[in-house]
Amino acid sequence: MAKWNLSKEIQIQWLNLGTLDEPKMVKLNANLDPSMANVTKLLLKEYKDIFTWTYKDLRNIPLHLTQHQIELDTNMPTSHQTWYWMNLNYVTVMK
Repeated sequence: MAKWNLSKEIQIQWLNLGTLDEPKMVKLNANLDPSMANVTKLLLKEYKDIFTWTYKDLRNIPLHLTQHQIELDTNMPTSHQTWYWMNLNYVTVMK
């Protein structure tokens, strides 16, 4: 089982997959071993045309693939947060 050390800040390096006129920047982990970093860079450069870089690129993708939906159970009763009175000192500050 892999353990994640979240207290360490991750070092990143930027990789431009586009041109100088139209940069298409991606982030890579700077701590990758050099062979894995080279393989990853080559893979990203080879398949850079499948990434969506702008909203215009999303037009041809079907909505059911890109839209997130939360399925709700209609048989469950609705719940509401209880009302509470605000401290009078804060009411004047908010006004």
